[in-house]
Amino acid sequence: MFLNWRTNAAVVLAALAMALGISLGCGKAKPLFTGEYLGPAEIGDDGSRTDGANLGNLYEVVQIITATAGDFPEFATNEYPFAGARIGFNNTQTDRQVPFTFSYSYPPNNFKLNEAHLVIDTQRDTSDTEGIMVDGVFTGRVSQGILNTNPANTKVEFRRYLCSDCTGAMVPDVPENAYYLDWSLSHYKANIPNTFDLNVADLLPDGTKTLVDVINDGKVQVVTGDDSPIFSGTGYEPKLFIKGVTISKNPLSCTTSPTYQFRNVYVHNDGNSIGQDAFNNAVTPKQSVDNAPGGFRSVEFYYDPRLPSVAAVKDITITAASLSMTVKRKSGDPAAIVVNGMGVAQAGFDRNQATVAVETWNDDASTNTYWDTFVQSITGNETNQAATLDLLAMFGAGTVRELIAQGKLNVAFAGGIHTVQASNDTSARTYGVSVNGPEFTLNGTYFTQICAVPNDPNSPLSDDNPDPPGVGDETSPLITSVQAINITSNSATIQWLTDEGADTQVGYGIGEITNFTPLDATLKTFHSVELTGLQPYKYYYYEVRSKDGNGNLTTYATKVFRTLR
Repeated sequence: MFLNWRTNAAVVLAALAMALGISLGCGKAKPLFTGEYLGPAEIGDDGSRTDGANLGNLYEVVQIITATAGDFPEFATNEYPFAGARIGFNNTQTDRQVPFTFSYSYPPNNFKLNEAHLVIDTQRDTSDTEGIMVDGVFTGRVSQGILNTNPANTKVEFRRYLCSDCTGAMVPDVPENAYYLDWSLSHYKANIPNTFDLNVADLLPDGTKTLVDVINDGKVQVVTGDDSPIFSGTGYEPKLFIKGVTISKNPLSCTTSPTYQFRNVYVHNDGNSIGQDAFNNAVTPKQSVDNAPGGFRSVEFYYDPRLPSVAAVKDITITAASLSMTVKRKSGDPAAIVVNGMGVAQAGFDRNQATVAVETWNDDASTNTYWDTFVQSITGNETNQAATLDLLAMFGAGTVRELIAQGKLNVAFAGGIHTVQASNDTSARTYGVSVNGPEFTLNGTYFTQICAVPNDPNSPLSDDNPDPPGVGDETSPLITSVQAINITSNSATIQWLTDEGADTQVGYGIGEITNFTPLDATLKTFHSVELTGLQPYKYYYYEVRSKDGNGNLTTYATKVFRTLR
């Protein structure tokens, strides 16, 4: 759904609210996918202007680089981060390290880096002593016994790992960073391959080495170690995603990437991710085991199924999506399930037990037939039974993809299915303490468009040093290419262009403009503001404001984006 916001804001906002079924006051969002963007990045209807002042448009671009395994020519044997022998891809020997390199051409100009992701197929074991070094920054959770103890090693520039038994030269610098293990611990099942999606910026704590420092030289060297093998095969090659924006007055020249694959088995998290239970009397899986069920019963949990970092959800195909669990069922008590606000219920289920978090009930005949068959397959004598719920068979691949694109997968069972087994509360999940329980398998393929960055040494993205304002200028800045990108459950980045140097400010809020970012008085033509502290799964309204050096202000018409769950 593409909308032209260059019209009366009040009329458009009211129409949008009616079309999407949302209240302007509460910011409630529909559960299903409503389009790539809630507002276009281009100006006008077709990205062109009629007044002759075509400034060009901001385009998001992505580069995907596959890795080459092997030693680093400039490293001596005792300069790698780990003590274990160096191995290549697809080798699962323990106590080893895997060096590999990404080499590429970084755009010389007309490009602004937004984020980079390291996408690798790896696994952790239950010892929870894995680490990763990215361009000399060594993070993770390690023990002194797995480290290279060469005190003169200058290739490990910054030690940021957690290490409880390290002494002498191996004592890590501060701040320590266990992101590599923490992400795995809270997302992926141990001892099986998973497609880790790691934000490179999160592997670089405290700004000692910035993301631009790591990415802009055209080479990234990575070493994983202790027991972090790297798997590589058709579609599973280790990849580096580099995402940013460029400016062009013409459509970009693009080619289609190869088709890649991802595979994950996710561990669950307790509760839900939007602060609202789907049913009354909701409990977590561990509580459903510990407490004898009585009255109306509901169990709720969620997953963090990050999809690949490509621009369009339509370029992702889900090939497997299933919940594996151990449950109990009470015969004669109708059961319901809610996935990301969409409910499916057996005949006779009391839908009045649902809260406003259940936004719609799916009454499709095939969906309900599958759900009824699944429920009936669980013996109704209130004994533990293993069960696998195939979300693709129940909803179809398109709907599952759109549900997962919301950023979290909230699942709630209610009624006859009254116990979902879990070994511990997820708050108890620590190093060495696993939390067994309902697991979510998600496999798929994806591709994207790889677009060339136009050469433009005078681009505002290359050197944003605009001319000073003209004397007596009374014309307000022209604002174009307003867009929201890098949207998460609690943040988003707003970007736009102006035709002259101007300051930068964004107003935003749920349903209406209630907050303003601090004014950035620096005069520039490319503007980028990160909004943080947002609420998950809400429609945020925003407007951008830019004032030139003579005080002429332009406020762009209100636009909308939706945060993830």
